[in-house]
Amino acid sequence: MARVCIFGGTFNPVHRGHLAMARAARDQHALDLMLWTPAGHPPHKPLAGGATTHERLTMVELAIAGEAGFAVSPVDIARSGPSYAIETHALLAAQYPLAEWFWLMGEDSLADLGNWYCACELIGRCHWLVAPRPGDRTDLDRSIEQLQQHFGGNFSVLREFYSDISSTRVREQIATAQNIEALVPEMVAAFIYKNKLYGDPPRLN
Repeated sequence: MARVCIFGGTFNPVHRGHLAMARAARDQHALDLMLWTPAGHPPHKPLAGGATTHERLTMVELAIAGEAGFAVSPVDIARSGPSYAIETHALLAAQYPLAEWFWLMGEDSLADLGNWYCACELIGRCHWLVAPRPGDRTDLDRSIEQLQQHFGGNFSVLREFYSDISSTRVREQIATAQNIEALVPEMVAAFIYKNKLYGDPPRLN
């Protein structure tokens, strides 16, 4: 049975922290396939401007090119209406009917998981892999305990993972004409600069 993981997000833009999360999850949990699923219309998070849906998808494709076991799925952006996670899973489960399912998310998203549409049903469908925020784990452990008390479910925290990069930080650095090569993959940075996403590229001295 293939071990398939959904990695959803706005990826606005995708950055090196996303890649580190996905690699850690793949390697620590022997995943066969990591399906990156850019959100079309996220119901729980307003989508910041600066890039079109197609551009966000293209940036993910550039970021994961050549990575073993990584693939992009357009299921969320190909449909209209809110990108509800339970519908995303149903569509992908139809494509991979024999898979064992995992879902990768950051600690910030986990804190809101209990409020997701059909959370009770969704949580039971996947093994949840969580990338912790830097620092103390007290809030994370409490969130997992509360979710398991209300919904059950299987949760694992990624080991030895650290990243303080965020898409907001990338956009802010672009808006202030700072370089972003340390934050995003080289091909993604080139695409952002070429298309002047999120602001004008930094000038060379």
